[in-house]
Amino acid sequence: MDTDALLAVATVMAAQELLPASPSDLTQILRSSAQRDALLRLDGHASASDLGSYLCERLDLGRRDWWFKTLSSVIESGAARPILAGTPDYPARLARCWDAPPVLFTTGAVPDVASVAIVGSRDANPGALADAHNLSYTLAQQGIAVVSGLAAGVDTQAHHGALAAGGITFAVLGTGIRRVFPAENGPLSDQIRRTGVVISQFAPDAPRTGTTFLRRNHVIAGLSDASVIIDGRSRSGSRHEIEQAIGYERPTLLWEPTLRSEDWAQELAATGRATFVGSAAEVLAHIGAPT
Repeated sequence: MDTDALLAVATVMAAQELLPASPSDLTQILRSSAQRDALLRLDGHASASDLGSYLCERLDLGRRDWWFKTLSSVIESGAARPILAGTPDYPARLARCWDAPPVLFTTGAVPDVASVAIVGSRDANPGALADAHNLSYTLAQQGIAVVSGLAAGVDTQAHHGALAAGGITFAVLGTGIRRVFPAENGPLSDQIRRTGVVISQFAPDAPRTGTTFLRRNHVIAGLSDASVIIDGRSRSGSRHEIEQAIGYERPTLLWEPTLRSEDWAQELAATGRATFVGSAAEVLAHIGAPT
């Protein structure tokens, strides 16, 4: 990454620290070439938005310099590379989401291939875990990238299934790119780095919090052509990911063998917001992929 590009990311990272509300407000600025250029020049008079002017007038140059050094270290160590919203490298599916993050840190280029999110609970029963692994394996064999969150339980099995098939998997973190949670998934993260992509929207060393995993769900859903929830309760992170997929108008699929008896899943299906599926062929049909 050249100096100008790195300085641009450093400017955006410093600007994020000043945001009064959602990081996606900054994404809106980056999507406009004129507003983005004004922000990167710190030219508040040229900005077409109140937020842009506010950021230009108050951005701390010392913080920008700190981020430049930090990002240089991240890149030089090979930990990740940053990608700004509004640039060609930013994943196209995620770019279409209204609340896409302004910056992603990735361990490599995110390939523009058909992708399906497979998510579920950390304490799923053995049958659900086996289903997650087998579904992921079959989809990966068909060239579908499997997206999940590197959490224990269903997420872990989804990643392992794709890797066992020699396929591609994207791991979306609820921490910074230089942290792994849970720690026991460190070797899995390393394996995904070699054959897939690890992705984070957070600062490189950011810890997990009560909301980072919910924000991560937006990226999982946004990167995917469809989302499959293997299991989960009415108030769970998996259910939250499905709600995001519905909001993005992406196919939202409920794994029938484990969710048919859940009242919340029946309600989603009855109102047409989600569909029960019980096989990889049905999942492939929902994204228009050949079986």
